[in-house]
Amino acid sequence: MAKNSRILILKGTGLSQFVEAEPAFSAIRAAHAGQPVDLLTTHEFGRLAKGAPYFDRVLAVGQFKDKEAKKTFLTQLKRQGYSRIYDLDGTPISQEIRRALTGWRGAQWIGPRRVIKQTRDGLSLAPSFAPSQMRSILADASIEVPQRLPDLSWALKGRKDAANMKPSWYGITGRYALLLPSRDPDQRWPAEHYAEVASELVRRGISPVLVGNADMKTFGNEVSQLMVRNGPEGGARALVDLTDKTDLAQLAALAKDAAFFVSGVTEELHLILSLGCPGVLLVSRQDYQQADILYGHRIVNLVGTEVPQIEPESAVMMLKAMGLLPRGENTPKEARFA
Repeated sequence: MAKNSRILILKGTGLSQFVEAEPAFSAIRAAHAGQPVDLLTTHEFGRLAKGAPYFDRVLAVGQFKDKEAKKTFLTQLKRQGYSRIYDLDGTPISQEIRRALTGWRGAQWIGPRRVIKQTRDGLSLAPSFAPSQMRSILADASIEVPQRLPDLSWALKGRKDAANMKPSWYGITGRYALLLPSRDPDQRWPAEHYAEVASELVRRGISPVLVGNADMKTFGNEVSQLMVRNGPEGGARALVDLTDKTDLAQLAALAKDAAFFVSGVTEELHLILSLGCPGVLLVSRQDYQQADILYGHRIVNLVGTEVPQIEPESAVMMLKAMGLLPRGENTPKEARFA
């Protein structure tokens, strides 16, 4: 293999899987010292990956719904002269790339030989390409993936507009905590519960910061309105609602400095944990076994038969037991959770 021949990594499915692939990125980079390494991913992950020390180029593409656009892209990709391709996706588009770029005098393919079956579970909405499968495939190519937790602290270095990466950009000062509602309505803690916990955080001098994608914007408004009616003086002004207002790199920056999180089952949690943020996961009894795959030294699962049945008091008490929530100087009228 020529020393300067290019290497291509395919990884564009599922935030949880992108995070879990970080040790593999590191191993591939180490195995090809001196060779240019490209990452082919989505626009969403492309912005996140720009700060990674593993890639010389990040190629961010769309969904290729137009056949001619897809054909043109594959032709351009073939001209790059890749000597080896690592498929960490196992998706239909990655298999199309394999057919277009491998074969006689083509690139060597390291990855699944067929599309991996799509699955849905409580903790990931991505194809079921488990880290253990990834390790096995790379081991067959003489690449050993280090046995460690993912670390995406490099995500904080990928943005030139540094001001947008600071909590103060959103008007956040002092200690703050992240609240992450699940996208799945059946697995989501009610807005009333988030409002109660957010109000309690305010009483203890911690700013509650609600994060999520555009689908969660209506839910964020509901939490804000509940705080106006039932919360401490200041109402919704006490809640920083950042639903649909952060990209993944900005979320990583918020996670790095957050005091803790309270989260439902959501893929963003994987990114937050990779920055070392501690906190509490709200999970149903059905999904509890799979919750064990979530990594982090300071994460506690609060388990209920159904997530909505978990009481806000339980989350507050657990945060106190973990040493994450200070005991506030509440008046008897304000006190909710001792």
